[in-house]
Amino acid sequence: MAERPELSVVVVSWRSRDDVLACLASLAEHAGMPYEVVVVDDGSGDGTPDAVRERFPDAIVIAKPCNEGLVAGRNAALGLLRGRLVIMLDADTEVRPGALSALAAVLDDNPDVGLVGPRLVGRDGELQDSCRRFPSALLPVLRRGPYARLNPSPEIHRRHMMLDWDHATERPVVWVQGAAQMWRADLPQVIGCYDSRVSSYGGEDMDWCFRVWRAGLEVRYVPQAEILHAWQQMTRRNLYDRKSFRYLRDFYYLQWKHRRLRHDTRLAEARA
Repeated sequence: MAERPELSVVVVSWRSRDDVLACLASLAEHAGMPYEVVVVDDGSGDGTPDAVRERFPDAIVIAKPCNEGLVAGRNAALGLLRGRLVIMLDADTEVRPGALSALAAVLDDNPDVGLVGPRLVGRDGELQDSCRRFPSALLPVLRRGPYARLNPSPEIHRRHMMLDWDHATERPVVWVQGAAQMWRADLPQVIGCYDSRVSSYGGEDMDWCFRVWRAGLEVRYVPQAEILHAWQQMTRRNLYDRKSFRYLRDFYYLQWKHRRLRHDTRLAEARA
């Protein structure tokens, strides 16, 4: 890794040692540019920090004594980053050849673009629908509990997930999934750090993209950059369990926080 990296890569890990090692190995093989890695282990207790230090001695490792969540983990890395660009990667991602260079090129060629996301695929090569429109306020109710059994894929869910689009062309989108998001290193100076009011159960990626738009920049999907995401879909949560209540709190907090953005004319193409 170069003394002055072009790119800073941040991976926050919780009980995913093997995934982290696979992610870092893919970077070593396919990064395509000088980079540094910051691994934040969120109190896993599974030996991740030692395994990373042994296999990848140049990596910066932050070993937290207890689990504080994804948002706190990402914020812990922000002050350490030296790269001109930053990419946040989930632990269960693996970089494909040319992906990081393709993302960087879009940022370099388009100063009005503040954040880019790649095409995500599973281990079987299947496309993951990683782009989103604004979620309807009714979405959590219709996607959880008894309503979901009657109609597991209502129209407002399909529109939110952009299932009417093939994810094959580069375009602005309202937000992209947080498994892989690249941005310029000065972005936190413009929009601030990750919102600590958002829990680990989702929403930080949506919030980050919304704040990019609010700063006068654009979020763009870049399908020519491909990253593997070995994401395992969870079974649909009960409407009344603890995690669901926490998700609902975050969801409606973000709905209120960004309520004016929904009608911003700058997002007309992204909403289409």
